[in-house]
Amino acid sequence: MGYAGITFLLFVAYVPLIWIIFRIKQRNKVLGYLSSGVFALLLLGVWVVGFLNRTMMVGAIEHLILVGSINTILVLIFELTINKINIIMRLKRRKKSFVSIAVLILVIIIAGHSLLGIRKTMLSARHFESMVTYDSTDLPFIVLNEEAEIDNNIRLVTKEFAISKAEQNKATFGSNADLMEANVIYVNESIYWCMIYAPKSSAQFWTPGQFNLAWGLILVEVNNPNAEPIIVNFAEGDFNYAEGLWRNHNVILKNYRRDQGAKYWRSYPTWTGTEWVYVMTRTTRDVYGAWKSDGIDVLDIKTGGLIIHYSVDELETTPDYILQIYSEVLIEEKWIINWGNKRDTTAEGNIRLLSGFPNYSSDRLGFYGEGIEDIRYVKFMNSTLAFFATHPKDSEETLGGIGVIRKNGTRFYDLRSRGFISALTVSKLARGQLTAPNTGSYIVQMPVPYTLNTSIGFRLAWFVPIYWQSGSVQRLSHVCVIDALDSSYISIAEAEGLTGSQVVKEARLQFKSFFASEIPQQEFEIAQIDDAGTYVDGGNSIFVFQLNDSRIIRCSQNYLNETHWNEVVLANIGNVIQYTYTEDDEGILWATEFFVIS
Repeated sequence: MGYAGITFLLFVAYVPLIWIIFRIKQRNKVLGYLSSGVFALLLLGVWVVGFLNRTMMVGAIEHLILVGSINTILVLIFELTINKINIIMRLKRRKKSFVSIAVLILVIIIAGHSLLGIRKTMLSARHFESMVTYDSTDLPFIVLNEEAEIDNNIRLVTKEFAISKAEQNKATFGSNADLMEANVIYVNESIYWCMIYAPKSSAQFWTPGQFNLAWGLILVEVNNPNAEPIIVNFAEGDFNYAEGLWRNHNVILKNYRRDQGAKYWRSYPTWTGTEWVYVMTRTTRDVYGAWKSDGIDVLDIKTGGLIIHYSVDELETTPDYILQIYSEVLIEEKWIINWGNKRDTTAEGNIRLLSGFPNYSSDRLGFYGEGIEDIRYVKFMNSTLAFFATHPKDSEETLGGIGVIRKNGTRFYDLRSRGFISALTVSKLARGQLTAPNTGSYIVQMPVPYTLNTSIGFRLAWFVPIYWQSGSVQRLSHVCVIDALDSSYISIAEAEGLTGSQVVKEARLQFKSFFASEIPQQEFEIAQIDDAGTYVDGGNSIFVFQLNDSRIIRCSQNYLNETHWNEVVLANIGNVIQYTYTEDDEGILWATEFFVIS
């Protein structure tokens, strides 16, 4: 069904009001014409709001049922009012029944709409639950090559920081340049903040040649706050379609008209390696109201035309340059928040219909992020992923768990029984390490968890960037590392005069020095892969590696956690690996830890 059909469904809900207009016209023509004009304005408003909000089919049907029912009741009330005497005369005995029925219908509509909202929330939570694999034994983000994985990859640039740097360099686009969007993108194996600049709306409207086009991009690397931004200029007419461009060249509205079954919440430009394209995340609801992904559209920035569409089943196969496969609104508001509010392992299927009884059950996950932190995209183990942290509803200082979202699913590390401190607590502790500056203020954002291999074993630690801010100007001030189990282990390094990687390394090494002792770190074998093969045993894939240290090791998911297994899948002949192993009763060596180090 096209936009015309959906608009018709929206309008049908207001058909009962035509009867009211007809009845008014019978009594007073002037009021009749006036009410007709008001009705026409109402329909125009419905069309405009539906167009701007990109109303989907499911939303239109809900609108039809709810608004249509209310308008029908309004007609009944109107007739009761204007024909009060006649109705009382004719329906004197039935008056109470008539009113009772009207009230009952109204109550049913309101209650039904409320229950429908609860059911939609529950269904969205169940949908996300079906995407989650739980892990209560392992720790997330286990790191052995700390310099490569942490020092050179950790996110140190916030959105505000990136915009601040971009605004200082936007003069290259002219005085009328205006920031349209800021998104995280993946370019040439690094993550960048990407700011899009276009003429102000006034300039687009009044200045010849400035209509419906973007001037360029400013890229700020997330790991390197001191690096100069990368400025990308576009020749006139080469970048015509983006989110926020005026009228027909707003890429979201353009594609909505092509497919009204999808809602577009997050779109961003990205570099494929050969050209710039525009990526749009599609979102929809099933007929029962559950919010779901509807795939990805990759668009031509010059024509707005569709280059390729990836369906939901193909999201795992999308190329690396597509960093975000889901809209953050979908992940946070429709999935994680609903999932955190509804999930309770004491309930069948782990999802409660209602959120209470008891409302703050210790078995509830809750959601950490709303208004404080958000979904964060990071580079880890040669891939990009998103993660989020939770804390129990009744204990915001405790870490409930960490969710890692990849293109092939979500793994939730359930850490409620470990006694770790939450990111919220870590932020407060980090801020408390510094006295207030003479000017401006210190702010803490984006704590990131990593599991480090210390002299007393693996430790989960929070890496916390601290920023100095004055007005719209922001810069990296310190990096703090706090042990997630024992907050007395805390290190802090000043960023002045250092690159992002250098200040992170200084804070990390200082933190690890707290655990120096005679207890040796875990011993690993290091070898090169000379040959590799796979076979299937009992439905499980087994990888076999011939190593240059004369060992043959086998790798199975029965012995390896997700982090190590992902390394196994990526390993090739010629790679140098770091591993530990165990020997079974038949003398076969099975890897228990596995990392590709080069």
